[in-house]
Amino acid sequence: MVEKSLIYVTMLFCALLIRVLPVAAQEAPDSLPHWVQHWYDWARKTNDLVFIEWAEKLSSPGAIELGRQWEEFLGYNAVDMVAGDTRAPSIKPGLVITPQNVHTYEKELRELFPFGFDWEVDRLTGKGVFADYNYSPLEMVIVPTTHAWNDRAYLEATKKYARNCRLDENGILQGWVAGIPFPQPVTALEIVHNYDRLTIMGDNLNSMPLSFGLYGKTGKRERVEKLELHWRNYIGRIKIDPLPVIPGFGDIYEKGSIVALYPYDLRGFAAVRTRYTNPVREDSFITYIPSIRRIRRLAGSNTQDPLLGSDVTWEDWKGYWSKMAVHPAEYELLGEAIVLCPSFNPRPIKYEQKYGGWCQRYWWERRPVWIVKIAYTEENYIYGTRIWYVDKETFALQQEMFYDQQGRLWKLWDWAWRWNPSNGELDYWNPWIVDLINRHTSIADHHIMLNMPQLSENLFNLRYLSSKAH
Repeated sequence: MVEKSLIYVTMLFCALLIRVLPVAAQEAPDSLPHWVQHWYDWARKTNDLVFIEWAEKLSSPGAIELGRQWEEFLGYNAVDMVAGDTRAPSIKPGLVITPQNVHTYEKELRELFPFGFDWEVDRLTGKGVFADYNYSPLEMVIVPTTHAWNDRAYLEATKKYARNCRLDENGILQGWVAGIPFPQPVTALEIVHNYDRLTIMGDNLNSMPLSFGLYGKTGKRERVEKLELHWRNYIGRIKIDPLPVIPGFGDIYEKGSIVALYPYDLRGFAAVRTRYTNPVREDSFITYIPSIRRIRRLAGSNTQDPLLGSDVTWEDWKGYWSKMAVHPAEYELLGEAIVLCPSFNPRPIKYEQKYGGWCQRYWWERRPVWIVKIAYTEENYIYGTRIWYVDKETFALQQEMFYDQQGRLWKLWDWAWRWNPSNGELDYWNPWIVDLINRHTSIADHHIMLNMPQLSENLFNLRYLSSKAH
């Protein structure tokens, strides 16, 4: 019996050793850049295999090389920028904030959520302006700040083409070919153009399927909807030949399409939106309505309608798909800040029934952001104002607040990006958007394939899409 126990213990030790050895197989700890070393050391101390696995990815030679290139190009990294932030000392890596212990950290948490994002704390505490939303509880796993970077191809294209980019007297982007137009932005409008030209974080994107979970006032799930989503860039291409433009499509920025698969009352609905390079030309927006078996061309204002009953509109897709010259606005850079943001979660956000509601659990970290305000001057536009937290390393949205025309906080969008440190690719896990006025939530569950080669143009042909779902 003792001999068998010793054998079992030996086997268990070997199994654990195998799980941990890949970390040691990476670049030696004393030669890691400091912006990786702090994550590496912290992960090893936790003995948590998920954290250790993430540290391995951050420590890989390819990731370190790309991280150094982006740091050299931008002239900074997030770890150094956050190091001087002494606010909220209790909110540190390793802490897990829950509805049960949030009262201990409430004051410090609010310090890290400037510009209206108190909702995150209110729904944890069950008090404050948004106290009624504690049916949507949260577990915040605090992790170290990550030096993050964008795609290698964006870096190469930005180095090659950014010098030619400028804004004309009407704020319209000129000279852009590919990449990030303003890698050192000084105005809010430049930051908005940067995010707009990140497009879908690559040359094409397919989510098959994309599921929406729709949740009502009490947090109870109302229904699940499934659809196919396709997206393609026609100019500004950085990864898949032909680069940077598909011949014959030089007047088109991008196309997006959906076809509904489930449930039965939606099945067969399809839509295609085409965005043109002409800054004042309305997007083409056509749909197939299966109940009447007809194709309908919609006006540009229809992009403000809900997408299949969710809390997301076509204007919200990817956080922002609004044509600037068509929907005029005033752009203001409110400043720069260190804020608590959803981290780059290596796994999908976990949802479970807990604390009397459906609870989200995901990683959070301090990050340097630009704070941008977009105030629309178009009286009939769906929103009055948007407030953005824009990441200073990836140029992507971290969090977004939508205000209605009466100035009420209407919607909130928390991003929790999936990120590959080895090549810098960003895409979506299962982000969610909440309607605070109507107390409704939509959770998107993506199954993304990024940068598929030889993507068929049929996926943006309405007749083909409608035939697929019948």
